Amino acid sequence: MTTLADLHRAVQSTLASKRLGTPVFARYQYHAPIKGQAVLARLTKTATTVRTWLDQPLERIVAQGSSASRHVTLLLEFRGGLTAVVTWIGTNGRGGGVDLTLIGNHGVLYHDAGDAPLWDEAFVGDDAAPDKELLAWIESAVKSGRPEDAGGKR
Repeated sequence: MTTLADLHRAVQSTLASKRLGTPVFARYQYHAPIKGQAVLARLTKTATTVRTWLDQPLERIVAQGSSASRHVTLLLEFRGGLTAVVTWIGTNGRGGGVDLTLIGNHGVLYHDAGDAPLWDEAFVGDDAAPDKELLAWIESAVKSGRPEDAGGKR
């Protein structure tokens, strides 16, 4: 069984190989029946992963949805016009996996876990705290429902 960490390493390895060229857009959707602060923590960790892949400073976050509605989508805008969409859905999806699209200027990477669940011990018993600054920024964007600029938070 593939872990989420394995998937992230495979993406990082593909980016390092330069087969995709320069990444310009990422779409990362996942299902997880989690609640409360765990939703924001997981969104923050996922946004941190995507930010690493795009390798540009984050300039703006726009959020739609809420933990209570069991659906949150973040639009992440990076320097140079790069963008990412990170979506959490609070149900058990097909296999509980991840749907990922990463577009570069020379190619595209797709991953759909389909019926095969991805397991990651780090998300089950993860004691590592998410980036506090990014967590507060995402929380603010989710609460306001309006674009939240970096304002020195990069």
